[in-house]
Amino acid sequence: MGDSQISALMSPAVWRIVDAAGTVHHSHLTAAQADAFLPLMLAAGHFAGIRSERMDAPAIAENTATPPIAAAMMAEAAISKAMMDIEPGAERSALIDALAAHKRASECVDRAADVVRRAKEMHEARQHEVDVLTAARENDIRAGAANLVDALKSGTAVFRSDRPIDSRALLDAETRRDAAREAVDMLDAEHQAADVAHKKAESAVRLAIMAVKRYAVRGMVERLKDIKREYSALAATVEAAKYSDVPATPEASAALQSPAYSGEATTSAAGRWRRYTELLRDNPALELEDVE
Repeated sequence: MGDSQISALMSPAVWRIVDAAGTVHHSHLTAAQADAFLPLMLAAGHFAGIRSERMDAPAIAENTATPPIAAAMMAEAAISKAMMDIEPGAERSALIDALAAHKRASECVDRAADVVRRAKEMHEARQHEVDVLTAARENDIRAGAANLVDALKSGTAVFRSDRPIDSRALLDAETRRDAAREAVDMLDAEHQAADVAHKKAESAVRLAIMAVKRYAVRGMVERLKDIKREYSALAATVEAAKYSDVPATPEASAALQSPAYSGEATTSAAGRWRRYTELLRDNPALELEDVE
């Protein structure tokens, strides 16, 4: 089973990128590929409300998605481009920096969300104040109308029977309500900006984790090359022994067979990679060998 199959086991290609209108720009992406694409499209600024979501989410516009193979190739190109900022050998440092930035972004978006919540509560309180004063004013209007009706029926001087209605308190309350609503809009915009920054920080963490894992795999590949060279030389020596009065044995024949690995072993290794991915967030110095 190859690297692409292992990746499929670890992260199924069930994600897509859509905009606020529901137009699908890319589909059949893994979570990592979607996270690599998203900050690049956000930075371009040409797509309103761009986001990633699972493909089983309902679409609200015509599907204009890129074909799966092309999308995967484009995603890999985007990932490789995004990783160019990470210097070879500095993957762990990049991950530490990305995790620190992610923590700051998380705190920022949490604070922004809390401020928006309190602003909405204030707006609701001021709206309630307006509602109470509006009801009182309407009662005053109805009472004034009743007095006016009585005056007109009895022939009393109309102007002397009119009750003055003071709307200044209501106008002040409406002004405070409108100010609170404007504050909510301003804080909402700040929260959205913080949320975008948080998503970019999350993408940076995922990219850094991918860089750490790819660096680890490069080391494993070099190790495999050395093992294969050693195996080839040793296998040739054992095979050639039969030409030097050393009879072949069943053990030798079995040892000369190419090594194989089972699907179960690959599935187990994929699970180990998945756990490693999760644990790197808490311990960026962790090595794959330390993961059971």
